[in-house]
Amino acid sequence: MSLLLETDKDNTINSHVNEFSNRMTLVLVSSLIFTAIWINWIDSILIQLLQIMQPCTSDCLNLYDPARWSAVRWLSATILGILSSIPIFIYQSYSFAKSGLLPSEKKWFLYWIIGGSIGILSVMSITILWIVPKLFSFGHASNVAMGFTPMYDAPLMLQFAISLVWAQMLIVIAGLAMLVAGLTGNLNQKTADWWRLRVHGLLVMLLALSLPDVGGMVVFSIILISILSVELFSLRWTSMIPKSINTGSHVYDLEGAKRNILIVDCRCDGGCESISFEGTLGLNISTYNGLCNSRKERLELLDKVRVNRVTDVFISGCNGEPLPHLFKSNCHSLSCDVRGLDLMQIQSYRTIPQNPLGLDAALAIANQNDPWLAEDLPFRLVEVLEKTSRLPKSIVLDSRAKDKRWGLQLESDTAFINTYGRKIDGIVKQLSTLDLDIKILN
Repeated sequence: MSLLLETDKDNTINSHVNEFSNRMTLVLVSSLIFTAIWINWIDSILIQLLQIMQPCTSDCLNLYDPARWSAVRWLSATILGILSSIPIFIYQSYSFAKSGLLPSEKKWFLYWIIGGSIGILSVMSITILWIVPKLFSFGHASNVAMGFTPMYDAPLMLQFAISLVWAQMLIVIAGLAMLVAGLTGNLNQKTADWWRLRVHGLLVMLLALSLPDVGGMVVFSIILISILSVELFSLRWTSMIPKSINTGSHVYDLEGAKRNILIVDCRCDGGCESISFEGTLGLNISTYNGLCNSRKERLELLDKVRVNRVTDVFISGCNGEPLPHLFKSNCHSLSCDVRGLDLMQIQSYRTIPQNPLGLDAALAIANQNDPWLAEDLPFRLVEVLEKTSRLPKSIVLDSRAKDKRWGLQLESDTAFINTYGRKIDGIVKQLSTLDLDIKILN
């Protein structure tokens, strides 16, 4: 799936790569500057941390490997430098990505990156100031009870704390990615597998590559706990049906594939009346003011198609031709067909509104041969008419091309069906079962 949004810059891949490189270089340089600043105070910071983590009352900390202490100093200063540059990273990453993101994706990215930053700082504080000291105290008490005189390697203690914080950070970031996706409407039953593949995949890869060599079973247990924790974060949404798509929103085509249908009630900037969709077979409906002239509305519709895995969009007002090619291309990339019902044209046949336009819409939908079966067309039309609140007195079956209908005026209480390119014998036969007059225009 590859989308080129209307808000995205129409630049070459190289230009995007250069922009990304420039922004990330700025983040890297700022991290290095902050690291150079923190290195001046890192010794006192580490000594204070060791005092907090030290489990014994007497001096029990030692330095067995000076080189390891130097590595821990620089690692700690680097981590603090990276944390200090988080605001710059948030600004630069969002500025780079926002033009290529749909509305719900923008919300997810911004909330996730800010929430992740807060989560990282919170996990670090709680782990270093409370969890790690508790763990060392528990282990020290066990050693003393066994009659040992414990002596601890200070760099190893700090490395243990850093490894624990790193694993927790990955879990929190992955869990927040799923949680925020659910809160912003991106995660649901239809998209759960897509999110699981990416979040779990990255989480497992980073844990497997970064965890210390403590044994295969230990690493496996940590990874398993991490995956289960992330699933717990997202359990509410992974089984949730999208609110904008009801359970009766799909049909099965000739090949047995499930097709998710969305009806777009487009007012065409006032050129087409908003339609009360009477008898639309329980399909989902979204209302827009004017898709052709509103980039914002097109992005919102594209977002809804993506999140809800919509396969077919029927636009009420026009025939779909005025829509920008890029929008239709993006829908195609999402495996979604876009077609127009051209109700604005049918509306022009009614000089004075004489018939609820909802019936015109319902008949136009039922008149589609895709994704429905062509041989079921007569039965679908009859079903719509039977479900309408008031059966029209007559119905017009027009087999002419649209450019041949100039001057057509529908009489009062008359329904209209476009039968151009259709075999009307079966349609006439089924409509004859209803108490209405049938007029055929050739």
